[in-house]
Amino acid sequence: MCLLHKCCITIRYYGLIVSDSPRSDPPGTPVCIDVTRDSVTLLSQIMTSLTRIGLYPAAVPDAPGTPDATHVTGDSITLCWTRPRTDGGNEIKHYILERREKKSLRWVKVSSKRPITELRHRVINLTEGNEYEFRVMAENGAGVGPALDRLTSPEIDIDANFKQTHIVKNGGIVTLHVAFRGKPTPLATWSRADGELPVMADINTTDSFSTLTIESCTRYEAGKYTLSLENNSGRKSITFTPIIATEEPAPPKRLDVVDTTDSTASLVWLKPEHDGGSRIRGYIVECRAKGTDRWVVSGETKSLKMLVEGLIENTEYDFRVKAKNDAGISESQGTFGSVVIKEPRIEPTADLSSITNQLITCKTSSTFTIDIPISGRPAPKVTWKLEEMKLKETDRVSIKTTKERTTLIYNKSNSCILETKQLLNSFRK
Repeated sequence: MCLLHKCCITIRYYGLIVSDSPRSDPPGTPVCIDVTRDSVTLLSQIMTSLTRIGLYPAAVPDAPGTPDATHVTGDSITLCWTRPRTDGGNEIKHYILERREKKSLRWVKVSSKRPITELRHRVINLTEGNEYEFRVMAENGAGVGPALDRLTSPEIDIDANFKQTHIVKNGGIVTLHVAFRGKPTPLATWSRADGELPVMADINTTDSFSTLTIESCTRYEAGKYTLSLENNSGRKSITFTPIIATEEPAPPKRLDVVDTTDSTASLVWLKPEHDGGSRIRGYIVECRAKGTDRWVVSGETKSLKMLVEGLIENTEYDFRVKAKNDAGISESQGTFGSVVIKEPRIEPTADLSSITNQLITCKTSSTFTIDIPISGRPAPKVTWKLEEMKLKETDRVSIKTTKERTTLIYNKSNSCILETKQLLNSFRK
């Protein structure tokens, strides 16, 4: 063995002295080693062994496990936790337990009569009804280690300005902004219900929010967009209901005048072929007396019909209707021609088909009802008669008449069989 040279070293690791001197030597006596190639190898093996058994200068311990509640009363809670993965190379002396109220940012050390050395502790003197958070740290000779951050599932922060439905005009910009939180920081992913995200979509995500911006919107960018948040503790998502890129709707289809009186016109129409990408908010009806150029707004409605009132009898009118959405108002749809405002003349009729053989049978002193549909323009004037005697309303007789039907209610009849033709309706134009 070739002798290179001699040197003396003292190996100290937190007070531990490695020495091959006799026991009578005072502590700290240097180790004298002949430094040869073999001895260098031996020294390397010693250092490796020291590393494996943790004889480096000690570090603070890792964080213990998250405290879990095992028993809760009105003013106390018992918590348990697991040991840190490593003790930092030095024995753990005790644990430090802290609490804070959920709405507070200040952590307060949990008092105890003696140091907490076990993996459980009962916390007392709590306020019933309050929410608390707890964390635990381990301490060794090197100091106090960290606490384990409590894992929380993703949560979406919604304030008063948050809205799920966004409406933007054709060619505009829409921005979807979502603030969130969670530990660890959630992974944020945007998706579209009916396909891939638009080419012009831009996503900006940080640890606390994610923003999706779509430029030059058209109705082809309409649809449902969803933000999904996920971490080790859970998953959360929010969907923005139809993101609309609107344009004016098409005009309503086919406008018809279905009825008139001496001062009104009843109009009906069909909905537009397309709504421009957003919901139809209503319809605007206009009229114009023949021979004039001035259109007058008759009213607005959300239905597909309207009764236009205040018209002049025997005057010709033109009508038109427009659809309205968030982007604007459509072109108009008019009637095929002018309409004369007047009451049509239709002879009165009564439908007696529901009365078999025009006979009504009832028990003595009982009540019977005769209900007959009627029609006619103008509305018929109805008179009920019994054997040429006009019936009037009394305590025993009740008569109700509308444009569509007339009803007779007779109380405590003394007749057993009545012939309907005896109670014949007389209609006067």
